[in-house]
Amino acid sequence: MHAPPEYAYQCIIHILREKMGCSKIKRIGESSLKTRLSGCIGAVLTVQISHEGEISILDLRFNYARVILSASLLLGTTIILSLLSNSALPILVAAAFLPIAYKANNDAVKFLMVLNEILPFAEEEYARQSLLKERERLRRSKVNVAVLYEKLRRKHIETWGDINVLKYKIEEYQSAGFTYEEAIIKIAEEEGVTI
Repeated sequence: MHAPPEYAYQCIIHILREKMGCSKIKRIGESSLKTRLSGCIGAVLTVQISHEGEISILDLRFNYARVILSASLLLGTTIILSLLSNSALPILVAAAFLPIAYKANNDAVKFLMVLNEILPFAEEEYARQSLLKERERLRRSKVNVAVLYEKLRRKHIETWGDINVLKYKIEEYQSAGFTYEEAIIKIAEEEGVTI
């Protein structure tokens, strides 16, 4: 995910609470969490968030130990009861557990599908918020953009022989949502040009 770990953590919490109905979410460390999907018998979901630069890496682990244990105990009990009673009725009663096990797996799949749907929008929102903050910071800077542009222009002519690279950089920043003036300030910051 192209966002810092704390933002990714808040997105995961929102998905679990609002889309999955999880109420008990335990924070583990700085950017990890644990919760149970599908009630007391459902899968335990552990999410660990790490980062590499500006990218958050989500490590999702599903633990079905309770589902497997419950199914094993129920199966063992029904086999013993069937043998003792010489009837297949206990096995039919145990079949009622199948929808519970199916729901546990279905909720894990649903969580992954919701996560796949929402993460791109969360990334876009984070990028939009970051752009707005950066634009606000640039608007507050009190520099003479015309003088800054002239210094950049001279530097690019000395370095490249023309200003094509400078024009390209300005266009790139403008296509990312910055104004012409903001683009000049950003380029000057990158290239260490000051007034």
